[in-house]
Amino acid sequence: MCWGLLRFKMSVLVVVCTAVAGAEVACAAVAGAALAGAEVACAAAAGAADGSGRDVQQSDVQDIVLADGGRSAYTIVIAEQASLPVKHAAEELQKFLEQISGAKLPIITDRQPLGQYEVILGDNAHLQALGLKLDLPSLGEEGYVIRTVGNHLVIAGHGRRGTLYGVYGLLEDHLGCRWFTPTVSRIPKHDRLVLKKLDERVVPVLEYREPFTFDCFDGDWCARNRVNSSAGRLEEKHGGKVKFASGFFVHTFERLVPPEKYFDQHPEYFSLVKGKRLKVRSQLCCTNEEVIKLCIEGIREAMRKQPEAFVFSVSQNDWYNYCECDKCQELAKREESQMAPVLALVNRVAEAVEKEFPDKAVETLAYQWTRKPPKTIRPRPNVIIRLCSIECCFSHPLATCDSPANAAFRADAEAWAKVANRLWVWDYVTDFRHYLLPFPNQRVRSENIKFFVRNNVKGIFEQDTYNTPHSEMVELGGYLTAKLLWNPDYDPKKATAEFLEGYYGPAAEPVAKYLDLLHDHVEKNNIHVNIWAEPSSRHLPEPLLVEANRLWQQAEQRAAGDGQVLRRVRLSRMSVDYAIVERARLQRNKKLPLDEGFQKLAAERFEPFCQMLKESGMTRLNEWNPLNFDDYRQKLAAALGLQQ
Repeated sequence: MCWGLLRFKMSVLVVVCTAVAGAEVACAAVAGAALAGAEVACAAAAGAADGSGRDVQQSDVQDIVLADGGRSAYTIVIAEQASLPVKHAAEELQKFLEQISGAKLPIITDRQPLGQYEVILGDNAHLQALGLKLDLPSLGEEGYVIRTVGNHLVIAGHGRRGTLYGVYGLLEDHLGCRWFTPTVSRIPKHDRLVLKKLDERVVPVLEYREPFTFDCFDGDWCARNRVNSSAGRLEEKHGGKVKFASGFFVHTFERLVPPEKYFDQHPEYFSLVKGKRLKVRSQLCCTNEEVIKLCIEGIREAMRKQPEAFVFSVSQNDWYNYCECDKCQELAKREESQMAPVLALVNRVAEAVEKEFPDKAVETLAYQWTRKPPKTIRPRPNVIIRLCSIECCFSHPLATCDSPANAAFRADAEAWAKVANRLWVWDYVTDFRHYLLPFPNQRVRSENIKFFVRNNVKGIFEQDTYNTPHSEMVELGGYLTAKLLWNPDYDPKKATAEFLEGYYGPAAEPVAKYLDLLHDHVEKNNIHVNIWAEPSSRHLPEPLLVEANRLWQQAEQRAAGDGQVLRRVRLSRMSVDYAIVERARLQRNKKLPLDEGFQKLAAERFEPFCQMLKESGMTRLNEWNPLNFDDYRQKLAAALGLQQ
C-alpha cells in the first residue's frame, strides 16, 4: 500500500509514496499530465525494485532520523565543482535544519567516500554511486526529485533552480517551514527530526510565476516560495529568474521605432488614425516593411547585447490608436481581429531571429484592442502571447462570473488556448486608483489561476502594488499568490489560514472574519469590482465598514501584547480606515447621503489612520501620483471638517 500519498491534479506533477515492510509495489499516475513525457515516481516496498533496477533491502524502508537531541549523524554532500545555486541550497538546508532541530549538518564535497548517512544534493559522484536512474534532464529547469535510499536522502534537479527548489520543497512540504513575508516566517521546532520514506518527483506546470508586488521582490523570499519573478531580486545563487531584456518588458513600439527619431522623415511608419498619422500617442504601422525591418534590427541587437535575457517584447504602446491604413485594416478585417497586423509583425521578427537565438522568446500582448486572436494567423513557436485581463471583474471567478466583461475575456482566453504555443497571462489583483481600498479578490485567486492552467497558460504575472509597500492586505496577497502559482491545487483556505495565524498570531480570528465579511458581501449581492473601483463603490457600504472597523479594533486588542504583531495589524487596518475617511469625504461633498454616525466614526479614525500612514512608508495611494502626506492630511481634514 502507499501511505502519505500526495496527489495533485493535472496542474502540477507531484507524487509522493511511502512504503512499509511487506507492502506491495505502489504506483500513482497523474491523469492529463501537463507536460508531455513527464513521468510519475513510484516507490517500492522491501524486497522489490525501486524503479532504478536495484534491489531494495530492508534498510530502505526504515525512517531517516535527520537529527535527535540537537545532534545528527548526517552530512550534506555537494559536488566539488557545484554550481552557486547548489552551494546555496546546501547552506539553506544546513541553516534551516539547524533552526528546526538544533543540529548543524556539515557540508562536504563528493571527493570524500560515500558515507553511511548523507543528504546528497544535486548530481554528484555520491548520487551516481547509489546507481539511481532519475532521468534528471526530464525535470527541466525547475523540477526536482526527493528520494530516500536506505540511509541516504537525495534531493536533485537538472536546471539552475531544480536542486535549490528541491531543498525548499523538503523544508516546506515535509518539514512545515513557511516564509510568509521577507521578515515573517514559521520554522517548526523538533527535538527529533524524522523523515518517512520519500519518492517524489515535482515539475511545476507554470514556467513563469510572478507576484508583481513591492513587498515580494526580496530575492530570498522569492526563491523560498519558488517564484521566478522577473522583478524579484533573484541573484545567481538563487538560480536566476525568468529575465526580460532591459528596456523590452512590455509596450515597446516606441522604443523600437521612436517617433522623435523617425516621424518627421517617415510619418508612414506610424499609425494612421482618422486620416492623420500620429506622432504623439501613436502605434506602429505594423504592415510597413521598413517598420518590420527596424523591429527585427532592434530585437536582434538587443539579443546580442543581452545574452542573459530570455524574453524580448514587441508589443503595442499602452493606449489605443491602432493603425487604420488600408493594408493594416485589410488584414485585420480578413482575420477578424486588430491583433492580426501586430501578430504578423511579431511573427516576422521571431522568424528572423530564431536561428541565431533558438533559446530566446519574442513576446507580445493580447491586450485591449489586440486581445482577440486572429482567425488564421498563428504565433510562431518562439512567440509568447501574453493575454491581459484588465477589463474584468475581479471579485468573482473569471470562469463563472456573469459580467459581460468576464464572458468576453473567457471567450478570448479559450480561443488563445487552442492556437498559442506559449500562452502567458497578465492578471490584476489590486485597485490601481486606490491602493488602500478594500479589494475582495483573495478568495478568487485560486479559481482564476486554475482557469488559466486549464486553458494552456504556462506563465502568470499577477500585477499588484509594485511601487509602494503596505497596500491593502498585500502581505497576504503576495503569499497566497506565490503558493498558488507554484501549485495551483494548493488549498487556498489552508494557505490563507496558515498565513493569518503566522502573520497576525492572536489577531488571526477577527482578521479572518473581516475577509469573510468583505467577500461574502460581493458574492451574496453579485457586486462586480474592477481595478478602478472608487470609495463610493457598492462593495463598501457604511454598515459593512462599521462592522469591519469593529473587527479590526478587536484584532488590535488581541495583538496588544506583541508590539510587532500589533504593528502588522495596524498596517493592515489602514485599508478599512482609508475606506471610512474617503467615503465620509464623499458624504460631505454631497456625493453620497450624509450619515452623521459614520461621520463620527471617520473623525475617530482620522488621527490613527494618518499616524499609521505616515509611519508606514507608503509612497503612493494610487499607481500614478507620489504621496505628499502633509498635503493629503491637510485636505482630508478640511473635507471632513476637522480642525488641525
